[in-house]
Amino acid sequence: MSKIKEKILSLIKDLPEDTTSEEIEDLIDLLYIKKQVLEGLEDFRQDRSYSLEEMKSLSGKWKLESQKRPNDS
Repeated sequence: MSKIKEKILSLIKDLPEDTTSEEIEDLIDLLYIKKQVLEGLEDFRQDRSYSLEEMKSLSGKWKLESQKRPNDS
């Protein structure tokens, strides 16, 4: 069994019996955020990221594209 799966199972087992559904939803949200951060870090390690200059260029292109679209209102 993977370490991540073991940690999640342990976390679930350690939850108090009176844990509310809202608390479980919060936990799921936190797990999702952690997953996204870990994937982002791995992308960075594998050089699958953009430099600041590349992002500035891309955001400028996105801005121009959004200005070309007709208003949907």
